Amino acid sequence: MTTDVTRNGPTYIPPAASQNRLTDLKYRFPARYLASWGALLLLLLFAVVIAPASLGGNSVRVVSALAGVLALAAMGQMLVVMLGAIDLSVSAVVAASAGIVVHYGVPGANLWLVIPAALVLSMLIGIVNGFFICVLRLNSIIVTLATYGIVTGGMLLWTGVSFSLTGEAPEQLQQVAQWSLLNINMCFMAALIVGLILAAVLSYTRAGRRVAQVGSNPRAANALGVRVTLVQMSTFAAVGLLYGIAGVLVAGFIGTPDISIGAPYQLATVTAVAIAGLTFSGGPTSVASLLVSCVFLQLLDQALVVAGFPTGARIMIQGFTLVVAVAAITISQYGLAGIRRIAALQLGRPLK
Repeated sequence: MTTDVTRNGPTYIPPAASQNRLTDLKYRFPARYLASWGALLLLLLFAVVIAPASLGGNSVRVVSALAGVLALAAMGQMLVVMLGAIDLSVSAVVAASAGIVVHYGVPGANLWLVIPAALVLSMLIGIVNGFFICVLRLNSIIVTLATYGIVTGGMLLWTGVSFSLTGEAPEQLQQVAQWSLLNINMCFMAALIVGLILAAVLSYTRAGRRVAQVGSNPRAANALGVRVTLVQMSTFAAVGLLYGIAGVLVAGFIGTPDISIGAPYQLATVTAVAIAGLTFSGGPTSVASLLVSCVFLQLLDQALVVAGFPTGARIMIQGFTLVVAVAAITISQYGLAGIRRIAALQLGRPLK
């Protein structure tokens, strides 16, 4: 008999109620979303023992800034993955947004016009990607690779490697992007705010929930009356906006960005999405797990640098970490499946 201790003593809980609790926990805390949290905890223990300087003041400032920029770009990639696609034009859009800000943000320029222009351009690129992928039904990898080449080549022809004569981002933008509170950089604070808004939209609004519905099964969503194409195009516009914000902030933090400023985010966003436990076939997601995976990736690189690992070794360790994290997600899912089977046997229910 299953009991629950309350202030009035043991209370009998029917097997069905116990099973419902297990089911509720299963859907509230899916196993695949826990890998990033476990990885970050292990990394913190490693850093304390091997590279404590990576948890120091200036190191935390740098890690939080880069993790914030990565998180913003990874949120865009996350939305694309929720639709069952993948975006390899991230670096080009980030660089284009940074390039607009640096090229036109000269002393005396109105940043209230320059920054929105950069964001609008990023959204337009996202909409073009969405048109070819969602309306014309072309392969997302091919389309976004083409976008990457076109945008990168266009920026090189227009501005060259350096975005302006001085190559410096506007001073006001630098002051904002480099500002920190208790060594937590403004870029990370911005990512937290955007993440909270995005999580609320995806979880508590009809439009947000439809993104996961369309990604999981577009035909079923269409049969239920969901305007699938509109949802997809709106999502790609939001993706471009997120990439644009990341480009603006990284330009301000770096101070002197160039055409290669977006290169680290080409595959880092995909890695962050994988460690966060997202399913690449489309469907629901966890913004919190994504934020944690971004912090993990940046802190891992910083800890390896402080510990004295060479570049080649750092790349190998990061690749190995990705494999281990994804394997842990799979193993944990099988493990929870086994626990549920045991619970079903104890409750006298047939196995499914």
